[in-house]
This record gives sequence, structure tokens and C-alpha cells, in this order.
Amino acid sequence: MLPRTTFCVVLSFLAALILTLYRAWLYYERATALSELTLKQRLRLFWVGFRLDFVIVSRTTIALVLILLFLPESAAKSFNMVFRIFAAIVLFVIFLVETAGVYFFRYYDFRPNYLVLEYGADPEVMRAISKAYPLLRIIVLSVLGTLIAIFIIPRAVYLHADIDSGVLPWWWDRVGILLCFLLTGFATRGTLSHRSLNPSFAAITQNRIANEIAGCGIFNVLYGWGHQLQNEFTDLKTVIKLLPPAEAMQRSQAVLSVQGHLTYDAPNPLVRVINPGTPAQPLNVVMVVMESFTNRLVGAVGGSPALTPEFDKLAAQGILLEQCYATGERTIQGLESAVASFPPLPGAGVVKRPHARQSFATLAGILKEREYETLFLYGGQGTFDHMRGFFLNNGFNTFIEEKDFKNPTFRGAWGVSDEDLFSRANQEFRRLTEQNRNFFATILTVSLHSPWEYPPDRIQPLKAGTPVPHGFVLEELNNFLYADYAVGQFMREARTAPYFADTLFVFVGDHGVHLRGRDLIPVDDYLVPALFYAPGHLQPQRAGSVTSQIDLPPTIMGILGGEYRTPFFGRDVLSSGDDANFAIIIYNKKRYGIVSGSQLVVLTETGETLSYERSNVKAAWLPVTVSPQHQEISRNARALLGTAEKLLISGSYNTVAHSNNINRVPETSGE
Repeated sequence: MLPRTTFCVVLSFLAALILTLYRAWLYYERATALSELTLKQRLRLFWVGFRLDFVIVSRTTIALVLILLFLPESAAKSFNMVFRIFAAIVLFVIFLVETAGVYFFRYYDFRPNYLVLEYGADPEVMRAISKAYPLLRIIVLSVLGTLIAIFIIPRAVYLHADIDSGVLPWWWDRVGILLCFLLTGFATRGTLSHRSLNPSFAAITQNRIANEIAGCGIFNVLYGWGHQLQNEFTDLKTVIKLLPPAEAMQRSQAVLSVQGHLTYDAPNPLVRVINPGTPAQPLNVVMVVMESFTNRLVGAVGGSPALTPEFDKLAAQGILLEQCYATGERTIQGLESAVASFPPLPGAGVVKRPHARQSFATLAGILKEREYETLFLYGGQGTFDHMRGFFLNNGFNTFIEEKDFKNPTFRGAWGVSDEDLFSRANQEFRRLTEQNRNFFATILTVSLHSPWEYPPDRIQPLKAGTPVPHGFVLEELNNFLYADYAVGQFMREARTAPYFADTLFVFVGDHGVHLRGRDLIPVDDYLVPALFYAPGHLQPQRAGSVTSQIDLPPTIMGILGGEYRTPFFGRDVLSSGDDANFAIIIYNKKRYGIVSGSQLVVLTETGETLSYERSNVKAAWLPVTVSPQHQEISRNARALLGTAEKLLISGSYNTVAHSNNINRVPETSGE
């Protein structure tokens, strides 16, 4: 017998087995909702769940394994009771949390998550739980389960047991426990990938219930707690001075109801019905969100050096937004704006936030109501920034990522090349067209990213000694040329496809780049290309008014025509006056800038309001005295941001009407 090795192995796999049995319990209870799953999907549900479970098990036991590795044989007997108690505590906690998790799932329809952290310390919520949950039954079941589990491993907990005399030398046990330590250390990450597992790993199907069952409640809660400790989910009130809730909502409604009319029939008071005044056109929509695509290098908007001959050709035939601002510095901030029309909040983008993992409004969700097929294509890994989980749970039917490309032409550090991504997109669009399906697709490119890798022999690299703009490097400029080349290749393929004539293509950069300099916010470095391209449907036009990425979804809906229901924070920039347009951007995840025409208002993290103006779009921003107009811009922006945070936290950023708004956590009187 190898007592130390046996103890660790049995305890670990018994804990994992218990977690799997609870998953089977949920699976059995919700079998009707899972009837559409294939056998492969059912098996994957349990395999993915086991991997997430084992991350928790390994992180729980790794310290124990390390102690056992170095514990002298003479001390093993003295510590026997300590380790028996440790095993009992681990198993009891698992039984307690998972049993309570079953009732949590029955009530909320999802696994325990951030709600445990947000509401667990609220006395009113705890009183409600004590009445709604059979706490005594949960505790009794947990104690019984623990006793049974401890009974199963009676020999493993006797750490002083002798190795079979004469059969194996004593050091075999040390070798065994060393292997356990190495395996446990690996299992704490759950993958060989350079990105460790996160809750979005459980997003394996289009069935939300299946994804929830595949997840692990303990993993969700601990993951959320870890991000809270890192202050990643920053409260808006710690960054800017908030308006009173009533005033914030009133201002938000006034700003957004300029287009459409408020419905007053939903938990979200900003839900509106908008009728662009034109009949609905069944156009396909392809939104290409381009990594690090900045105005500074785009010829069509005066960038220098001009590295976008392909994009410039498209811009001459489409509607180009000359002053479109990215809302943030990260890709997920660009995605939340361009796909969900949601303003930037401090800290992590909403794509990563647990509050937004379901029932969060997106353009995909609105177009699904028009029976569009919706898909997201990404050259990297879907677990990055929780993208796969967010998009599959919020309107997208299909998520294609790096692992779905079998033989890519080129694979770099961030995933497959842009040309591989566009080629796959073209295949998917042709397939859907053959099925007579309208589609909305979001394509997120990855090539334009350090370490500046791209397929060879595609472009003519810039010569050494070429002047390089401040903040850039020469190889980055070559990579920019390649990104533009890939766009040109994609559009040449698309023009020969049957879907081309009935498709609206939208191109937009994802975020500001090289945000440097002495200014509190390097505002102009947030400018990104934004282009609507649909020959035969749109006349060429250059729109010079201030816009931002959050305006893209409502502008797309305006182009498509037809009445629709929306909670979006953006507006259709093609049907609004210049004076009504503005852009909210965030710098360093905590400092806000609001651009409105020739005015800039900065809300600093110290509570100051600063204002700047310029004479034209090429001029420098000059400080001016804060005027009543600047104060009004500030109050409107703070109103929109405060309302956005409230809708996010309450789970109300959607268009669901009151009668269908179920499984929501009620607001307490203290909020």
C-alpha cells in the first residue's frame, strides 16, 4: 500500500465524483430542456464539467499534497487526525455548496455565481433565503453525505500505514506523492493552453441550461471573488460623482427618446420603439471589428503614412464616419459598444462581467427576432475575456474560434491569420445563403497585434528607414498593411458570392492605440475607421459629425429599416443632427472624456470637471473655463453612465416586458 498517494488520489477523485453526481442530478431534473442535445453534446457537457470541477479540487488539495510530500514518516501518525479532519471539511463544504446549489438552480435557473457575493452579505436577502431554502434539510444531507464519503476511504486516511513489507521500498510512496503534486499543479489551470480556464469555458452549446449545468458553481463564485479582490469590477461611484437616480433616469430618457418613443412596459425604463420610416430590408449584415485599426494610418481619413489602399477603395463607395471614437482601450470595450451599444464602465468590460452573461441586449438578439442566423467568428480562443460565453448567451447561435480551423494557412500567437478567418467567414455565408437564411455575423480579427506575425509573401514590406509615427514600430506598420490586404482579399471573394448584393458590410476599429502623451486623455488617438458598405443600397457619403462605436447598432437598424424595439444607448447617426451627437470614452479604465462637436469635457477620477475646445478637427484641444453648457454635457454623460451601470447590475439591459420578466433578482430598498 502507498498510504500518502492513496489518500490524495482517493480524496481528489471522490470530491470530483461528488461534483459530477450533483451535475447528473441537475441534468436529470432539467432533462426536458436538454432533449435537443446530441449524444456528443451530452458527453461533452460532463467532460467540460469534470475539468472545471477538477480545477477546484486541485486548488483545494495542492497544499495538502505539498505537505505530505515533505512530511517525515515519524510524524505521519501524529498528523493522521488532522488530515482526516481536513478531508471531512473539504467533503462537507462540497456537499453543502452543491446541495444548496440545486435549490439555487431551481430558483434562478442558473448555477451559483456573482449573486452569492453581491447578496450574501445583505441581511434582508439572508432572511429571505432562510425562509425560502430548507436550510436544515441541506445541512442534514451534507452531513450524511460527508459521513458516507469518509466511510468509503477508511484506509486512505491512515497515513502511518506501512508499505507492504518487502514488496515496495519506502520511497515509492514519495515518488507517488510527487507525481500527485505535479498533476495537481497542472490541474489548477485545467488546460495546456496559455490561458487558464474561466467560467465561459462551459459555454459549449446554444442551450443555456446545458451550459449552466456544464459549469461549476463553486468555480463561478471563487472566480468572481478573485476579480472582486483585484477591483476589476469597479463601481462607477468610485470614479465619478453620480447623479441622483431619479434625475439620472429622467435625463437618460430625454437624451435617448429623441429617436423613437419610450414604451414604459419593461423593467428597463429606456426601452423604446423606433421606426426609421422605411420598410424593412432583408439585408445580411457582416460587422468586421478590426484589431488595432486606427485612423492614424488610414488614408481615407488622412492618416499618415497611408497604409490602407484596400480599405480606402471601399470607403470611396460607402458611408464613412470620419469622427468615430472607440469607447475604450481594450477589444472587449469595442465589442460591447459595437455589438451591444453599451457605454464604457470603469474596470472590466461587460463582456467579462458575470452580470451580463445572459439576457443582455445585442444587435444579434434584435436581428434574431427577424429570424436572422447569428454567428461570431474569431481567430483566437473563445475563452479569452469570456467572449464565447457572453456571445452564445446573448443572441449569437454560433461561435467559431481558433480550434474550429483545421488547417489554417498561418497560425500566430493570437490565433489564425485574418485571411483564414475571412475565408472561413465566406464559406459560412455561402452555406447560409444556399439555405435561404439571412444572417448577421460579427468577425473579430487578431492579426494586427504584437508580436506582429502574419503570413509571408503577402505584402511588400516597408523599407528600413521608413519614417515611423510616434508610438509605432516598423513591423507594426507592415502588419497594418497585411490587415488591409486581408480585407481586400475578403471583399474580392465576397463580390463573387451570391450573398454580396444583399449584404451590408460594416468595418470598425476595436479600440484606441498608443494612448500616450501629456494630455489627461489622448482623445484623437481613440479615432477609428467606421464604414458602412453596401453597393446598390447605400450612396457614397462622408459623415463628419462626432460618433462612437455605440452608435453602430442603431445606425445599422436604421439602414435595415422597419420598426424595432431597443434598449440601445447609441443613436442612428445618419438620421440625427450634428448637434445631437456625442461620444463617451474612457481612459485607463477610470477617466472619462465626452466629445461633443468642438467641445471636450473630462471627468477625472479626483472628481474634477475640466473642459476644452478646438477650432477645427485638426486643431489642438485648448483648456477653457467650464461653462453651463459643459456642465450640461457632464450631467448627461453621468446620467447615461449611472443608468447603464444600474441596468447591468439589475440584469435589465434588455427589452423584456414586465409580464415575461422572470427569474430576476428583486432590487432591495437600499439600492
